[in-house]
Amino acid sequence: MEVETLTLGGGEIMRKKELISIHALLLEVAQHLIENENMPARRMSTYHALGVTPLGIHKSKQDHYEAITVLIKTIEEEFEQIPMPPVSP
Repeated sequence: MEVETLTLGGGEIMRKKELISIHALLLEVAQHLIENENMPARRMSTYHALGVTPLGIHKSKQDHYEAITVLIKTIEEEFEQIPMPPVSP
């Protein structure tokens, strides 16, 4: 049985199953932000336009990697807008 792998920027190799797991986790984080009104649902339009979900096991590793990248960027941009409480010394 052949295992499909993807080499990322730093030379790490990730299996498709691992990418799908990360994809599912990030989607859960994004949905949590939407449900708690910390992020408007419209922010997910770029992700939805890809047509790739964690359930799309027939999609390529590259498709899942692109979806992960979009989710990370979307979540990161939202977190940058959330005011952080001051840190006490």
